[in-house]
Amino acid sequence: MTRPRLIATDLDGTFLRPDGNVSALNARAVEKAAEYGIPFVVATGRPSRWLGVLDAVARAHPQVIVSNGGAVVDLATRTPILEFPLVTALTIGVLDELRQQIPGMTYGFETGVGFGCEPDSPSRQRQEPGHFVGSVDELIAALGPIIKVLGFHPGIDSEHLTAQAAPIIGERLTLTHASVSQPYGMIELTAPGISKASTLAKVCADLHVDAADVIAFGDMPNDADMLDWVGQGFVVANGHHTMKTRGYTEVASNAEDGVGRTILDLLS
Repeated sequence: MTRPRLIATDLDGTFLRPDGNVSALNARAVEKAAEYGIPFVVATGRPSRWLGVLDAVARAHPQVIVSNGGAVVDLATRTPILEFPLVTALTIGVLDELRQQIPGMTYGFETGVGFGCEPDSPSRQRQEPGHFVGSVDELIAALGPIIKVLGFHPGIDSEHLTAQAAPIIGERLTLTHASVSQPYGMIELTAPGISKASTLAKVCADLHVDAADVIAFGDMPNDADMLDWVGQGFVVANGHHTMKTRGYTEVASNAEDGVGRTILDLLS
């Protein structure tokens, strides 16, 4: 393809190496994009609190898409610029139905700046200072607008949990998942129609960049909508097996700096 006008990428499993850091080669690719005036936009499932890794790529676009599209935050201050919160009554109803039909579900809740979870939730975020613990009603009252819900199950992996949850949720919320390194399954829920793709579209509209002029990189099902929306989607070789059947161009793994190598090739 011709030189892109905007580059978007997922972080974990895609742009970041397996150790969770930005490689020198990938950082150089961001620098090269900046030299050409091409915005480098991060679109991640991570919350705003987990963006310290991007200190290594200071010339990345100053706006980051977090929580699977649930918000856009300012990279320098970690404060939300745009938020797409879930409707409270609708969300509580869906979560109650999930718990009735899939016994053992527990929940965590992301806001633009904070997190809370139920007492028996296995979320690793409960280790962080300042998190809230309580019932669903207590958490929603304490946290304010929720931009992403995490649903956990101790005995069902993420892929099977997603399959079971999908017919229950329908179109009422946006359902996706990514891999977790912990011994539980996890689904991720955002407001209906909100995904990395929808929020990237808003960022691109503000920059007057058409989808056809955007490339994007990902590895997991929560990247699929974004890779479908852009002019060309790339999946890293270590990506989820379902991402290998969607027609994306496969590039080297995150361990081999596939994102950075591809960008430098396109800009050479």
